[in-house]
Amino acid sequence: MESTAENRYKIHKWLKQYAKRGLEVIPCNGKAPCIKDWKNNGKPTREEVEHWITKYPDLNIGLVLGSVSKIVGIDIDGKEAWSRLQEVSKEDLPETWAFKTPGGGKRLLYKIPEGMVCKKWVESLDGEHSELALLGEGQQTILPPSIHPNGGIYTWIKDRSPSRIELAPAPQWILDLMTGKKKKETSEKKQKGETDDDASPVLDRLAKRCVVFQKTWKRQQQKGVSEEEWHRWVRLLISGGHPKAARLFSQSSNKHDSRSEQRINELIDQVGQGSRGMVRCSTFGCEEEQIEQCFVSLNYNDDEEATNSPGSFIRDMVTLLPPTAPIYVPYVQALEQIPDYDVDEYGNLCSYDRKGNPFVISNFVARPTKEVIRDDGVTEDRTFRIEGVLSGARPLSPVDVPATEFINMNWVLNHWGITASIRAGMGKKDLCRDAIQNMARDIIQQRIFTHLGWRQLNNGQWVYLHAGGCIGAKDVSVEIEKMLERYTLPPVNKELALCAKASLSLLGVAPKEVTVPLLALVYLSPLVEAFKQAGLEPNFLLWLFGGTGSRKTSLSLVFLSHFGRFNSKSPPASFKDTANALERRAFSTKDTLLLIDDYHPEASKYESQKMEQIAQRLLRMYGDRVARGRLTSTTAFQKEYPPRGMALVTGEDLPTGQSTVARFLGVEMLKDQVDLEKLTKAQSRGSLLAQAMTGYIQWLLPKMDKLPSQFSEEFKQLREKFQEGAVHGRLGEAAAWLLIGYRMMLSYMQDLGVVHEEKAQEMLGKCEQILTILVHKQGKTIEHEQPAKQFAKALAEILATATARVEPLKISSKMESVMQTGEKIGWYDDQFYYLLPETAYNAVSRFLAKRGEVISVKERTLWKHLDEAKMIQTELGSDGRVQRCPKKTIPRRPNVNGMKQDQEYRPRLLHLHRSVLEKESESEE
Repeated sequence: MESTAENRYKIHKWLKQYAKRGLEVIPCNGKAPCIKDWKNNGKPTREEVEHWITKYPDLNIGLVLGSVSKIVGIDIDGKEAWSRLQEVSKEDLPETWAFKTPGGGKRLLYKIPEGMVCKKWVESLDGEHSELALLGEGQQTILPPSIHPNGGIYTWIKDRSPSRIELAPAPQWILDLMTGKKKKETSEKKQKGETDDDASPVLDRLAKRCVVFQKTWKRQQQKGVSEEEWHRWVRLLISGGHPKAARLFSQSSNKHDSRSEQRINELIDQVGQGSRGMVRCSTFGCEEEQIEQCFVSLNYNDDEEATNSPGSFIRDMVTLLPPTAPIYVPYVQALEQIPDYDVDEYGNLCSYDRKGNPFVISNFVARPTKEVIRDDGVTEDRTFRIEGVLSGARPLSPVDVPATEFINMNWVLNHWGITASIRAGMGKKDLCRDAIQNMARDIIQQRIFTHLGWRQLNNGQWVYLHAGGCIGAKDVSVEIEKMLERYTLPPVNKELALCAKASLSLLGVAPKEVTVPLLALVYLSPLVEAFKQAGLEPNFLLWLFGGTGSRKTSLSLVFLSHFGRFNSKSPPASFKDTANALERRAFSTKDTLLLIDDYHPEASKYESQKMEQIAQRLLRMYGDRVARGRLTSTTAFQKEYPPRGMALVTGEDLPTGQSTVARFLGVEMLKDQVDLEKLTKAQSRGSLLAQAMTGYIQWLLPKMDKLPSQFSEEFKQLREKFQEGAVHGRLGEAAAWLLIGYRMMLSYMQDLGVVHEEKAQEMLGKCEQILTILVHKQGKTIEHEQPAKQFAKALAEILATATARVEPLKISSKMESVMQTGEKIGWYDDQFYYLLPETAYNAVSRFLAKRGEVISVKERTLWKHLDEAKMIQTELGSDGRVQRCPKKTIPRRPNVNGMKQDQEYRPRLLHLHRSVLEKESESEE
């Protein structure tokens, strides 16, 4: 037998625990003991256990039964065996150690008195692998967590393991059977034909539940059935515990005679000797489909044969009466197709044990009426609407239960209070849950989308979601967070050309260098999904910056009005929000424009750093189209929320850092550039702007499947064109995306007849010109943020202000007497500044820190940047590697004023071209 290392470790651990507890355990190979004379082995020592683990690493654990261990076991194999155990024990089964076997059986262990010899007692039942046995003297049982030869694992039943419960004394009926004091008396009563039930109700009940018997019963009463049929049904009735009903069935035909009586008695005797198997439905010619209709589910044996029997309908004649109050009608109807559950006359939810006896599960009955699926485009969260009735026909208020909470059933107490009760006992909660779940067959399913933007329905139809519904289909529900509820697009109730003209008129509210990129961004936003499908999802945001009073927020809100009601001065997001809140809104505003307002310097250093961190996170979110990864307490990855639309940021300042600056396109607004009269007019026409966007999206609807391939080729051409003069590749891409958004807007306007082709081409050319200028300006900003440029600029200022100094490489006595002040960071000659690498780096870092800036790279990386910028001289080492800080001989210092003369030495220095700092000085001038 093979097992994994983890399973072997568990088995070895449990073996030691059992031995420590004093149990008579032994090593087994599969089910066979590994040691000789195992029956008398006794309690193993610690050394003996360690020896077994070493010698038999793949061992299973056996427990010796009988007088040696003073433990006996009940082996319950199959459903028939469990039912038989209830009869034999009269339900006298104290809670004790219990475990499951891999074959679906169960074993219970009990302790017996000192010196008592309890022998094996077994009763074989009809059906494959169906047996009830009491295990004792000379036997052993395999204990958990041993592994069955077929691969299954023996497992302790919850709260029934040795560590959770005491081993219970064996009930007297076990001792009587195993010591021979009590013989098999299971059917003496039935041999005499004595039952507590009248015969006629048994036949009526069987006819009601079994169509085959119903027809047979009629034929038997009319002219009698064949001998073979008679034998099957008489045997079934007797094995079901109803010999009187068997006689009544036989006597209902004139074929009944003394021979019939003799055969009935013979069958009763056979049952009394232990032959208690029920005649299967298949014996009566029923196909599996018919059997499944009667039983809902099929039971199979190891040969994959259906073992269902109509005898299960008459094992017990206890009948539940349904409640009469009208409020219970839908519940009773729902349970008619679920034979495992019923509602009793008091309104309690009930089930049946294996003998068919009813028991109460809960004092209420509940059913699902709706399943709500909240769909954010990545995951689905399910909620169930559940209605209920408390016993006594008292209605319970409907509750919405998340799928994650449904299974534990704690929602019953949380929502319906202490009066709604699930009965105590093993598995009652599971039965209650199962009953409710089984009543969900005809449940209404409602899908609610929890994001904005494009979505393709199951039928392939494209729709555009907004907070008020969707464009492109009816009966689509959208549920969005409160801060985004204003993203509602109205139906078009004005002439679309009028709405489109209102949108174009925004170009005149401020200089076109400002309004053209803004309008391009507006019409680019609904195209994000198409670009994403083409593998070209836009990865930038637009940053509108200017001083206080420049009206940048008011202008931005007017442009945002294309997507909803944004006439107020409250943007949907700002830098006062947390980074996590902004991340969620960026995720929800799919194919839409999110305005994030008010990036400004703070007096508090902490607040300033916090705002800078949020800005950096936003830029990386939109620049890389990723969300921040998080782990749960179990180290599993949480759901991520990457941005799925476009963003417009307003602020008084710009973020810093070379890679950061490349992730946005900056648009500067100066004070008094906004035409206030036109701005006021535009603010009053917000509804027209939103209708223009509705028309634009309706125009895009039939084009959605073709747009990705169209954009792919167009984007590549424009990107190459813009990147010719761009410092960073990202800037050319941003310009290409905006130009396509602007072109799509103009195409829409052309189809409406608002602009003619010649005018559209002129406007497109102007847009390209403006975007080229923006890319050039942004490139200058990026150059300024390059680490090499930043270092050189700061170094020039340090030397100019005497914050630090460099000395001449060759110095005379006169020069020494007029040395500069400040920290010495190196030397110079006609060609180079020879800088002490670490000293110079630290001096520049301190200088920048005072201004709230940092060098974004470490020393070695900075030297690499300086090398790539041709600012330093390098040399090739003997090992072929580039040395960016070559050695330089520093001559001896002359003896001045009696001071000791310095020694000549050769440190590694940064050889910075003097022309680099001279250029920086000139650029400052």
